[in-house]
Amino acid sequence: MIAGTIVSCQWAKWQVPVNIGVQLQYEDSNFYVEGIKIVLSDASGIVDYTATTDATGYAEFHVPPGQYTATAIYKIKKITAEGERISYNGTKSGIEAGSKKNARFNIDLLKAVSQQVIIKELYNGGCLSADGLGAYQNDQYFTIYNNSAEPADISDLVFGIGCPYESYTNNLYYGEDGVLIYEKEDWIPAGGAIWWFKAESVTLDPYTSLTVAVASATDHTSVNPNSVDLSKEEYYWMCNVGLGQMYDRARKYAVSENIPQSHYLTGKAFAMTPTGWPLSTGSPTFFTGKMPREQALALCSDTPALDKTQGAMFACVKFPKANVYDAVEIWTKGNEATSHVRFSADINSNYVLLTPKLGYSVYRNVDKEATEELPENAGKLVYGYTGGTDDVEGTTDPSGIDAEASIANGAHIIYSDTNNSFVDFHQRKVISLKK
Repeated sequence: MIAGTIVSCQWAKWQVPVNIGVQLQYEDSNFYVEGIKIVLSDASGIVDYTATTDATGYAEFHVPPGQYTATAIYKIKKITAEGERISYNGTKSGIEAGSKKNARFNIDLLKAVSQQVIIKELYNGGCLSADGLGAYQNDQYFTIYNNSAEPADISDLVFGIGCPYESYTNNLYYGEDGVLIYEKEDWIPAGGAIWWFKAESVTLDPYTSLTVAVASATDHTSVNPNSVDLSKEEYYWMCNVGLGQMYDRARKYAVSENIPQSHYLTGKAFAMTPTGWPLSTGSPTFFTGKMPREQALALCSDTPALDKTQGAMFACVKFPKANVYDAVEIWTKGNEATSHVRFSADINSNYVLLTPKLGYSVYRNVDKEATEELPENAGKLVYGYTGGTDDVEGTTDPSGIDAEASIANGAHIIYSDTNNSFVDFHQRKVISLKK
């Protein structure tokens, strides 16, 4: 048995510690790997404990009574011939450890294979208005990244969001058994519209990013100095022209003349949304997929086949899981108690918290070991990262590497890709486009 290590905690003198035993499993069998770190977080999200597994994949914690969430991740050091990185990860929430009883439970691990192109950053929550009294939220964007040393053909990359749009909305996709109805199916619900590139061919060079303005590709700082300039010619724009009457009337859609039409995206809308694409400002799910645009258009145009589980106003298409490429799930901080995950575990497990309206983004964590192993990074990596919100909101990049400063210094960054949003992302206090 291995006792838990306290990362940060002051136990109350009257609390009697209890034992929590954790057994890692994969495909219904014990995962016999020694030395895997398991993190046990209390309900507040502030106190963490760690323990490592023995040769049978078992670990034990000695902690105060309470409610906990446990997370485990195991990364295979060997890279496949295709350049893929393989990891196993799992999360168990709602662990109850009472004052008079110990607890023992399993964590079922899922196998994750890294993708070449990943979601690097999602800025959806907006920032303070110019007068500091409200919120400015017309400046949403996302950034994708080639996480490899080879050029990536992203011509068939498509973009979508899950349903329901907010994590704390009544989720009708949960059955009476408390499980998502598509957990064991071959689809996920994609809401509002699916988007893709207008250009016939789009390539992303190794270790480079591509930024897409969601609604308004303009210099938002001219309206609100707290915002960001999305009018630069290297950026892309989700063009609303031709998507339907609702999108055409949405005043927030605008584009700078600096952005060439070859950098426009287009798509197909299939649900009634009064302000355009309903990318939540608080708790969205966001995914990329690989699908030829003709197939994507056909999928979105098959109106009789639309899934209306969440209601006609929130009609979705059944997007095939086999075509999902990367995903992230976000919950609004403070709404955890009423929120539910929307991605099935085979697509993404767990979530990352965001406090909207303060200019924060959700940013990908660095894979420290993989990044440090690149020989070309010698002397170029910048450490001492302070860009997270650990001082005010409790999240940061555990690698300690300042990704953006390192990139500016000529380094190549490899980001974490385990299909677990809690492990892969953190809340960044200043969006990367503003450095």
